Amino acid sequence: MITPGALGGMSALCLGTADFMGRFSSRAIDHHNAVLGMLITSSILMTGWVITISGIPSFQQLAIWLIVINGFATMGMTLLLYLGLARGPISVVVPIVASHPVLVVFFYVLFIGATPSILQWMAIFVTIAGTIIVSCGGGYTFVNKSIYDNFSRRLITTIFIALGSCFAYAALVIAGQAASQVHGQVYTLWIGRLVGILLLLIVFGVRRCKPSIPFRWWPFLGAQGTLDAGGYLFLFAGSYGSGKEIVAVVSATFGVVTILLARVFLKEKITVIQWFGIFLVFTGVAVLGIEKN
Repeated sequence: MITPGALGGMSALCLGTADFMGRFSSRAIDHHNAVLGMLITSSILMTGWVITISGIPSFQQLAIWLIVINGFATMGMTLLLYLGLARGPISVVVPIVASHPVLVVFFYVLFIGATPSILQWMAIFVTIAGTIIVSCGGGYTFVNKSIYDNFSRRLITTIFIALGSCFAYAALVIAGQAASQVHGQVYTLWIGRLVGILLLLIVFGVRRCKPSIPFRWWPFLGAQGTLDAGGYLFLFAGSYGSGKEIVAVVSATFGVVTILLARVFLKEKITVIQWFGIFLVFTGVAVLGIEKN
């Protein structure tokens, strides 16, 4: 029998690797095409899961607005995430996006009247502090001031892109949690991705351009989409019964996998202070995951 920790670890490994692959596909074929290809291939896998394992759901009580919001957030979050990953540095983008649980908690405090525990408030503070440290702790130095200024502007733009993805991720979670109460987690993820594909095709239409994904990139996108969907399926598989807290917390460390892959394969420089900030972010997220579940 697979342990909850193992399921969480496989979820983190799949999601983290899929995000890392997103850097390459986004740079090669544009992030719009990369997201479309990933959503299509992952939706095919999710459809197979629904047909063979879960069964086709009843749509009599379809939470249409929640599904639309979830699909829009799925598209927006992934577009911004892949754009941020393509720009880099990954060690800055990923921790910012991974801090989205803080926004989810703030939403429930402001609009639902939730009352976080002292431990949750501490986790929120730690996560925010870690995000600030990661964003500002690069310690980049340049002899030519103009090069430094250009890099700083680029980094600031990347940080705002990551923040946009973070907010979209929070919206995805909030709408998804509400829709899950009606349709369940698997169906919500499945329907949300199908809606995300439709909305992304509308974006292509507004931009007056058509999707252009070279045939040679479909195997790569197929692997990327399979890993992305597989990460969520591992998470869902461990979300029932005992040990679901462990699965959720371990799965939330997927960003660490992406950062480590960037460090190993891209030789991306990560300063000591950034490592400390990364540790704070994922520690805070882990605590929020434990408290939430």
